[in-house]
Order: sequence, then structure tokens, then C-alpha cells
Amino acid sequence: MTMGMKLASFVFMLTIVLLEPKLNVHGQSISIPKLILNYMFPKDPHIVRVRKPEDIRTTINNVTTLNFFGMVEKYGYTAEEHYVTTEDGYNLVIHRITGSPLFKGQQTGKVVFLQTGLFGTSDCWVLIGAGKDLAFLLADKGYDVWLGNVRGSSYCRSHVKLSPRNKEFWQFSYHEVGIIDLPAMIDYVLDYTKQKNLHFVGISMGTTVLFTLLSIKPEYNAKIKLAVCLAPIAFWTEVSPMMQSGINMVRSITNLQEILDFTEIFEVLPLTSTNIMLGRTLCADNTITQVICVASVFLASGANPSQLNTTLFPEILSNYPAGSSVQTLFHYNQNIITKKFQAYDYGYIGNYKHYKQATPITYDVEKITAPVAIFYGGNDLLALKSTVFELYKRLPNVVLLEEQKSFTHLDFIIAINVNTLVYSRVIELFQEFDNKA
Repeated sequence: MTMGMKLASFVFMLTIVLLEPKLNVHGQSISIPKLILNYMFPKDPHIVRVRKPEDIRTTINNVTTLNFFGMVEKYGYTAEEHYVTTEDGYNLVIHRITGSPLFKGQQTGKVVFLQTGLFGTSDCWVLIGAGKDLAFLLADKGYDVWLGNVRGSSYCRSHVKLSPRNKEFWQFSYHEVGIIDLPAMIDYVLDYTKQKNLHFVGISMGTTVLFTLLSIKPEYNAKIKLAVCLAPIAFWTEVSPMMQSGINMVRSITNLQEILDFTEIFEVLPLTSTNIMLGRTLCADNTITQVICVASVFLASGANPSQLNTTLFPEILSNYPAGSSVQTLFHYNQNIITKKFQAYDYGYIGNYKHYKQATPITYDVEKITAPVAIFYGGNDLLALKSTVFELYKRLPNVVLLEEQKSFTHLDFIIAINVNTLVYSRVIELFQEFDNKA
């Protein structure tokens, strides 16, 4: 464990010990254990999205946050919202940036599709602001920027028959996102724009679902002009000591999945009014509790203090995390245990029902012929260098493998200098590929 991680662990534990068992939030006394449980597994989002910055509120009975339109329009960009219903009934929302105040010429017509990772939404690509976020930078260059959202996230809690209160709504993992949601969105975008292919950028689970799609439905390789994979997740040949400790703790809980089912917990870390209020209150500058927020980020994704702008915590936590299914986490845990990149294991009978075979489907990444550029972080606690290299060895058409030595998992979205260190390189790659066409 690095010195930075040791310090983060120490600070996190010390703060928890020193804090009173209850916190006072806007005059209301809240139990810390109850607060943590409600944060991870709240029953109702009660989230109100607004379009104008002046309508943002943070009170016990009135918490609002900007929607995607508000996040881009405050910088002078224009946007659209598009809707796709999947073959199994989930209603998805795709966002599109249609105009930049810095680009006055004819749009290139080149499409870029951005897919965020676990617990993320399209908001994650416009969190920091103009001149910083990849979505804005691409629009400034005249690209047609589309941003995907997947089932279970805050923009996609809708189904033609099911309610998010139903267990059946949450019976999915990254497998269904990869073979159903992602191709549905790609097909919609290509059909709408009358293009044959597009550039793809994914981070974390956004890369997992791409690898799933391209290995199970290899015909989609032709629709990807270039896939840029940031902090890619596929093989778990190794996990960090911190992550292994967390996994061991979860495994020590007997019948955890049955307990969660009995308590009707099928969703984890959704975006809620309570979570937004807590993020703005406890993680703001000049608060004694901000150190917990910093330590939590370092423990979860890696430590890189020089690239972390703590002032942005309230803004980030007003949009992230935005929810996913418990089954998605169990799916990743299965992959970690088996050290295989494969579909969710439902057991012998369940596998026959879902896959027509006794064992889960294995994702054969050697079928991925689309060109892939990989960017990874040297301080990433989730996508370790050894796991990235394992992926690199198996992919047949990697055009770039580049390390950012200090970067953590989240740095590819929130690092102070991610625009100059990574995004400028991504845009250069797109331009190179476009010039070859």
C-alpha cells in the first residue's frame, strides 16, 4: 500500500472514530450508521432536476439539482434529449450536444458516443465545465457528441411494464447493458445521423459493456471507427489489497444476496435528494467532514492529491453516484473470484434458461477487431496495470497503450489536468483516424 493510501485509510478511520455518533445536518440530528445505510440503499430518490442554476436549492424539504440541459446551457452550449426503448422494455435517455459557442463553422458530421462507467450518467461528461470536460472539448472541434445512459441510472428508471420498486426491474447486470442497451443506443444514433460508424469513448464499466457487445455481437465492430478505453475493466487477474479487504468483508456475510432480497434491496447508490444534500453539506470546503469525502475517494479509486479539486465535491456529488443494480456488483464479484471475463452465473438451471448452456458465456475479446486505444492510470486501484496488460495481450487491434502514471480510476473524469493530459490526446487520435478515412 502506498504512503498516500495509508494516510487516506488513517484519516478515514480516525475521522469516523472522532466524530460524534450523530451529525447535525441543517438542524436535524442524524445517526451516522443510519446515514451510511440510507446513503447506499435509499428507498426513494425524491430528486428534482431543474434547468436554471438559480433554481438550485439545498434544504431539508427542497433539494434540486441541474439536469443535463442546465449543465451545458450555463456555458452557452445547446443540447437535445432522445429516447430509446430496448427490446426488453427499458426506456433509455440519450443526450446530444448540438452546438458550441466556440465553434462557428460547419459541423464535421463525425459522431462521438460517450459512455460513462458504473453509477454514472451523461452528467459525468459535463461535470467540471467548458474547456475541461471531454464532451465540451469535442463539441468545440465540431464533433457531433452523443452521451449514453443505461438502465437503472437516474435518467433511466423507467420501463414499459415494470416499476423500479419491482425486483424484476433490477434483474440485470453489465451483460444486459452490453448486449441490449449499448447496441440499441448505437443503432439509434447511427440511424438518426445517417452515419455508418462512430467514435466511442468509454470509462470503466463503459468499456466493460463495449467489450461485452463486440465479443458477443462481433458485427458491431464495423460500427466502431475507434474505441477509446479509459481505465478499462475486463479481466480481474489481480485486485488491490484495499479492494481485496472489501471483498473479504462482503464474503464474510453469510447469505448476503438472500438478505438483500429479503429486505428488498435491489439497487445501490442511486442519486437522491438526501445524498445530494449530504454531499453539499458534508463535503464542502471548510467543513470538518470534507476529509472523509477525500479519504473515501482515495480508498475507492486511488490517491492523487495534486489532481483532486476538492472544491468541486458538492457539484460532483449532486450528480454522482446515480445508481445501478445490486446484481451488477455481484457480477463483477463473480468475475473477480473466477478470474474470468464471463456472463453472470445464475447457477446450473438458471444458466440454461439464460444462455442455453450449463455455464456462463465467456466473452472472447479476441473477436474484437475494432481499433482500440487504451489509457490507464498508474495509481488506479480498480483497473490495475496487470489487468490492463492482460486485456492488451488479448485484444487483436490495440493502436495505443498509454499510461498516466499518477492517475487514479476517477481521474479520467475529474482530474484537474485531464483535459491536457488525456483529452487532447483523444481528440488528436480521432482527427488522425478521420483524416485517414
